[in-house]
Amino acid sequence: MTWRILSVLALAAPLLAACGGGGGGDGPVTEVRLCPASLDYGTVFTGGGGDGELVKLQLDTSKMTWQVSYIESPVPATTGTVVPTRAGLTASGTLTQETLLPTNKLNQCAFRLNGASLDPARPARIFVGEGVAGGTIPGAEISFGGILGVGAVPDTTFPYYPFIGFSSIETSLANVAGTYNQLGYHQVPSQNFAPVAVDSRITINADGTWTECDNTGINAGKCQQPGTNFAQAADGSGAFQTNNFLGQAKPTLASTPKARGYMIVGKLRNQLVPILVRTGAANSSVTVPQNGELGPYADDESGISILAPQSAVAVNAPNGEYIGVDSQFDYRTTALEGKQATLLDPFNPSQASLATALDLDFTQAVPGLVTTTHVGASTGATPTGKMIFTGGVFGYLDMTNAASPYFTIGAFVQ
Repeated sequence: MTWRILSVLALAAPLLAACGGGGGGDGPVTEVRLCPASLDYGTVFTGGGGDGELVKLQLDTSKMTWQVSYIESPVPATTGTVVPTRAGLTASGTLTQETLLPTNKLNQCAFRLNGASLDPARPARIFVGEGVAGGTIPGAEISFGGILGVGAVPDTTFPYYPFIGFSSIETSLANVAGTYNQLGYHQVPSQNFAPVAVDSRITINADGTWTECDNTGINAGKCQQPGTNFAQAADGSGAFQTNNFLGQAKPTLASTPKARGYMIVGKLRNQLVPILVRTGAANSSVTVPQNGELGPYADDESGISILAPQSAVAVNAPNGEYIGVDSQFDYRTTALEGKQATLLDPFNPSQASLATALDLDFTQAVPGLVTTTHVGASTGATPTGKMIFTGGVFGYLDMTNAASPYFTIGAFVQ
């Protein structure tokens, strides 16, 4: 396997080192930037967090400041509680230009969000492209003693949460209508943060009705509408909202779903990029409602998924370098070339021990769904992963270990 990783690293090196200039011309070549030369708070990136949050991110690259507004959130505002959550709150701090990526071209579009991480050794970072921002947003320490003796959440600190957001979003459901593949990753805090894969087909209709056919989870093999009709969210975010949103795992303490879903539909490269977060809910109060429901209940499965159209993807069409954060909370660059892909640590791209090499099969028994196989893995030639693509963004779910699924979303860099 090592030789293959090294060969793909060699292939990826030109991508990671690309500077956009040079050549044999008579004069200097202007470097093509990967992101806007400047940003201020007039540009708002609306998106989803890996923790199930609906978030608005703003950056000011002149004042070097950042602000995150939590529009909807399952994350408690105070450790040791479940409500209120940090929905409606804001966080802010200063920016530092990144310097540790392989090229200046990449560094000038990456920033550290000072004060956002709860672990000084693991800074929160945002990578900015044309119309998209991905990386991490502030983390949280979460714990809870339980409800009626169940649903305890072990004291756990997340230094940051994965995030992807868009400066332009689609707000007409009629334009979103269609059939999509969906891949994602949730966690259930009250079940010791049990990981849950999301793997399904979703059909969305212009009137807000929709159908989800699950391939995994407690509803595997079923086709149903797992929540109320999609409609514009009442919070004015531009997202689409569904209530009583069924999860992929059995709720810890709830006979019917209490969570909500928020779909943010980014517009990138003349395509739509739907991001669907499940914002889990819990309530220990029998007198104060949460999501319109009195407690006690715990339906706290939360997370993120991406939808991509069920239309065929041509070999070489997704070629390039993508960057994002994975379900292990690590930054990842993915280099795609033909039927090969390599996941790298963008801050240590030459270290083979930190790389994962994949073979991609573009046969697509399901249009738009590219299957993946780990190179040299014990699973042999059996595909354990799936990739979907839309608007220069991809989602990758790997089920090599079904008890610990792996997921990442990456946005095109170059």
